[in-house]
Amino acid sequence: MSPHEQWWLITDADRGWANGQGAACATHRRDVEATFTDGHAYRVGGPFDPDRSVWPQGPHLWMDADHIRLAIFLTAPTRREIAAVHTGKAQFGWTEQGINGFLLFQYGDSPWNDAPFNPQRLTTPFPLQPAPRGTHTRVSTFLVHADTGRIAAMRMFTWPAYFLNHVVTSVHRLAAQPYSEAAARSAHQDFYDRYPDGPSLYRLACSLPPEALCLGGQRDDRPLAVTGPRPEPA
Repeated sequence: MSPHEQWWLITDADRGWANGQGAACATHRRDVEATFTDGHAYRVGGPFDPDRSVWPQGPHLWMDADHIRLAIFLTAPTRREIAAVHTGKAQFGWTEQGINGFLLFQYGDSPWNDAPFNPQRLTTPFPLQPAPRGTHTRVSTFLVHADTGRIAAMRMFTWPAYFLNHVVTSVHRLAAQPYSEAAARSAHQDFYDRYPDGPSLYRLACSLPPEALCLGGQRDDRPLAVTGPRPEPA
């Protein structure tokens, strides 16, 4: 995507998404990883995956050769929450914690949340490589009703190359570390013990270096002049 290409937003205000209380999914699960169908056309109101209608609540991140996708599976939607995605600023951060990586994110006035990612749980090697500076990479977000599998909203935006490259370098570093499933789960639980909610994730985001933060659709391929995200809503 060129630096001047517009990002777009599709959403349906008649269908909401969850109340923000769903627990994040525990790991990058193999059963979830395999559910995308090649050539599947996504649309608001349609199925996220035609072969699956029920999903565990929480965010989930896919990063593969074709797409970067963040899906938030939640139940009992409210209009306020979908409005946060529809009109709110999207903010992102990336952090390594032990042998796991976590994408931090916030839409509008919704709480900060996270999606875990561990490349050693993938069935094939992590494919992404650093992007040329000055370019932008498409990232898609799906808000999905966990109890029906129907897409409540879709949003496509971009990450600037500096942020993508920070994430990619981190993931390749994680892929080279010694790995055990027990250690990954233990480190994951430790992360949630230390950062159990939106305010604690906000404080973590504020502590990250500038290259580990970006805005969705950010035009400049350079870290923001103001270090740290905007304040957590009261």
